[in-house]
Amino acid sequence: MDRPTRTPAEPVSIDRRTALKSLGVAGFAAAGLPLLRATPANAAGTGASMPIDWNGPGRVSRSTPTLQVVVNPKIRRESPIHDRVYSALRSLDTDYVRFVPWYPYPKLGVAELEPPAGGRTSWDFSLLDPLVEDFENATKGRSPMLNFSTIPEWMWLPTAWALQGGALRVIGGDNGLAASGTDWTDYTFAVDVTPLGTGSQNGLSYAQAGWLIRMQDTGNGYGFLLSDYPYGSPAAAGYIVFVLFKGGQVASVQPTALPFAVEAGRTYQVRTTAAGADLAVTVNGTEVLTVHDDTFASGTVGFREYGTESATFDNVVVTAATGATLLTDDFSRDLSRWAAPTAYPADPDEAAFGYSQGNRLAVSPSVVADYYKRLVSWYTAGGFTDEYGVFHASHHHYPLPYWEVLNEIDFEHAISPQDYTTLYDAIVTAIREVSPRTKFVGLALGNAASLDYYRHFLDPKNHRPGVPLDVISYHFYAQPNTADTADQYGPDGFAQADGFVATVGQIEEIRKALAPTVRTTVNELGTILPASSTQTDPAPIPDAYWNFSGGIYAYVFARLALMGIDIIGESQLVGHPGQFPSVSMLDWTTGTPNARYRVLELILDEVKPGCRLVEIPGQSSSGSLYALALRDHGRRKVLVINKTNSPVEVSLDGLRGGRVRIVDQRSAGGPIRDERNSDGVITLGGYAVAVAVLAV
Repeated sequence: MDRPTRTPAEPVSIDRRTALKSLGVAGFAAAGLPLLRATPANAAGTGASMPIDWNGPGRVSRSTPTLQVVVNPKIRRESPIHDRVYSALRSLDTDYVRFVPWYPYPKLGVAELEPPAGGRTSWDFSLLDPLVEDFENATKGRSPMLNFSTIPEWMWLPTAWALQGGALRVIGGDNGLAASGTDWTDYTFAVDVTPLGTGSQNGLSYAQAGWLIRMQDTGNGYGFLLSDYPYGSPAAAGYIVFVLFKGGQVASVQPTALPFAVEAGRTYQVRTTAAGADLAVTVNGTEVLTVHDDTFASGTVGFREYGTESATFDNVVVTAATGATLLTDDFSRDLSRWAAPTAYPADPDEAAFGYSQGNRLAVSPSVVADYYKRLVSWYTAGGFTDEYGVFHASHHHYPLPYWEVLNEIDFEHAISPQDYTTLYDAIVTAIREVSPRTKFVGLALGNAASLDYYRHFLDPKNHRPGVPLDVISYHFYAQPNTADTADQYGPDGFAQADGFVATVGQIEEIRKALAPTVRTTVNELGTILPASSTQTDPAPIPDAYWNFSGGIYAYVFARLALMGIDIIGESQLVGHPGQFPSVSMLDWTTGTPNARYRVLELILDEVKPGCRLVEIPGQSSSGSLYALALRDHGRRKVLVINKTNSPVEVSLDGLRGGRVRIVDQRSAGGPIRDERNSDGVITLGGYAVAVAVLAV
């Protein structure tokens, strides 16, 4: 999960089979076929009917429901919820759990943080081993998928800050500051700013330059961005963005449309003044923004670029309110006046979203491959021999059923399909030397709609002879709009889900044409609230959100299972403020489940691989209800999802005397509610997910 994936939200109508279509609702009634009726709980009438032909078109499910575990401080042994986290994971007892030590925590995910030099190496597994050991114990007897997704930063170019043509060139690296000035209070920061068009998000290129004021350290202070990124809809041609950094994270982002365009490669004269709690920005002599914020009264200046973003900065002058000059730099000599971003923090629990930088390798693909070979050998073969011929013993001999090669390659380092395929081949070839039985997962795309990646990667002629293509992976997160209420989550989120399902159809066409034996895992599936992502003090998450998010997982699972997708993984076991709390399946304070966890538990219990899925025709993508019929070892079941935050009454022939298992806002994160049914009617609360087990 790097950044939220947007998929065009174009509703997809469910195909009606010809035989069913010719009968119509009246024909089904005459034929004696069961009817599923849905109506608002407080409305009169029977509502729309959905016929279920238990012998009609469908398929035997081969889809495994699962989840991903992302490494963060909450799953470390030092965490107060550690035991509950792993107890929750063991209770799910499913295959293909994805384990991802992710780049924001370099010390928890990278085994060689510094390059080998002078006969010495920096290999260190002391923080990694407890994480791997606990995960392996919790998934023992299953087939997990491991992904140490982060290539060490020293293997990438260019470095974040460098002098270039008499200016400071910044490429990614996150926040870097002046070497002095943390006690400065009121001043004006003047600088020439040139945003460059290297930013990339969801396939969109953009230009964005950031500068900082009143920074007490790299994680606390104010930032401003000059950008052509489309922060609004409809998008303006340029934006000035106010950013509050607090506790090492982005606490708030406030974009304001500019009366002029921001152009990549054009230089802008920017002056930012801090006077008490008032902040003002002028661009080329025009005041474009005023902000009143009293969070920080003092701090130094600096610059910020993120990921693939880049810009140049020149002619810095910082002037105190008294007129005294505090700092000048025309970048004609060196960077001694500045403290460039550090590669990684000393504290392993401190997030460093700026760690994964650079857009081209500083080493050959074989060096990257050797890094992964040694890492895998540590866990599967008892140890490895380092770059200087020294053997490091681990005594680990874990099986390694699956290894996923890198993560969200379209976002992290913006690796092209061609370069990724070269890296994949090198890494897979090297790992197979020490773990020959391992199968491999490729791509892990953040933007599933990047179809050129599939076209290149799945074509066998683009790979070395003998390199296996076993599984591909990609991700999807529905994201409600920032201003959405809980009632609006459904219309926005399920429409985005329909768009993703349509994209999966396109991917499947490519896969079947080029590599029909390759399997698929959608191993990050979830939702993200924009105000509850990487902020350390996120907006409160409404209780209804967890059920909405669980409903999205159940809905996409059902749709993809009908398409034959092999593995469908909910993201993620535990997040927390600063680390995508709205994606968590457990409470990050107590370790107890929420509704997202319970929905996955329900799907694991009731929609197992091998059951027969029966598609119910005629369901509108804009309807309030989605249903999927199941035949499971002679039992008839119906998975029902309320796509709205209003109660919906469901009438189902054959349900009287049966039972219903429900996850709703009443059960929340508690045990799945199991009820005997006496009247053939279920009232589904807002965003409820239920499985009805029919009596006949």
